[in-house]
Amino acid sequence: MPVATSDISDTVRSLGWAAAIERTAASLPAARGVARLRRRHFFHDERVAFSALLDPAAVPSRGLFVDQLTGASVLVGTAAPTVRSAAAADVVMVGAMRAAGQLRFRAFYLSDAARTLAVQQRLVPDVPTPLVAGIEHQRGLVGRTPFAVPRILEHGHAGTGLGGQAVADWVVEETLDGVPIGPADAERTVAELLELLAETWQRLGVTHEGLDGDERENALTAFASLVDDPPLGAWPDGLDPHRTWSRVRSALEDTRPLTTGLSHGDAGVGNVLRLADGRLALVDWEFAGYRAVAHDVVKVLKSAPDPLALAAVAEAPPSLRPALTAAGAVPWRQQLAVALVLFLSGWRNRHLRAVARGSVKANNRRMRMMLAMLDDLLP
Repeated sequence: MPVATSDISDTVRSLGWAAAIERTAASLPAARGVARLRRRHFFHDERVAFSALLDPAAVPSRGLFVDQLTGASVLVGTAAPTVRSAAAADVVMVGAMRAAGQLRFRAFYLSDAARTLAVQQRLVPDVPTPLVAGIEHQRGLVGRTPFAVPRILEHGHAGTGLGGQAVADWVVEETLDGVPIGPADAERTVAELLELLAETWQRLGVTHEGLDGDERENALTAFASLVDDPPLGAWPDGLDPHRTWSRVRSALEDTRPLTTGLSHGDAGVGNVLRLADGRLALVDWEFAGYRAVAHDVVKVLKSAPDPLALAAVAEAPPSLRPALTAAGAVPWRQQLAVALVLFLSGWRNRHLRAVARGSVKANNRRMRMMLAMLDDLLP
């Protein structure tokens, strides 16, 4: 009797998707002929699955497979249950932002030329995920920025028997030989990341555009609800929500233009790797697009060891100042405030996800930090 999809863990579902994509992708290893019937054992838990034949001590780029908070390897399977799968992937890691009905994961292939498969399941079969647009931006950026950007080897979309008519978008990229940024290197990396983003916009160019009317209205509505009906513990002590609301409304109603350019979309420290040659690689371009560049700066600030201290001294990059002046743009710190308010437009969905995952306290800490940053950045 088939197992219901709802009874299968996300890591096991990810292995199923990986096996289905491997059968059609030219750039991925896959079992052929009778070998397709053979299945390997995988250790798995709620966030990672890896082949039982894999020697974690000999894994290339094994710095990718550690807990960023503790530094401990996540490839520990002595007590984890096993599952059999036809997938050729060596390691599968599910995305933290996955939701019911929308699986996200990365699969790593380490046995030959290193590569990685990124997958996003579509909520609606005929509507592509952000990964599709991000691929096009990423493809055009290789070699054009001071960051190392992974080359795209192949991409497409596929369906599996899991979830009925489920469809997912996928991309195969080269795996860069780098490691995530640890706590000891975070402060230095944040400063470097901001400098390299500014250099990227100088190379690619920026324009200046007014805030989109729909974005403004959505942000006003969302912030008003955060003032009138906030989650318990979301506002910092001593910060007046109604006075903050008045300042937010003034900032959003400013008609001067914002500095716009190609934005990574999630340029925090968590999406940066330190390469063996010392360079920084910027990965996970799924949310790339043209928007206010202050969005990326706010993402960097939020990922810093001390976001409030960094926000207190934030100022426009020297390379952008002439363009801001010539365009009569919104002052830089106010641009950062507007970008943060736009991010806060999704506060309710993030709160609901936190409730579902039992992480309300952590989410409230992030909310208090962002609102304190906003208080400092607003005019």
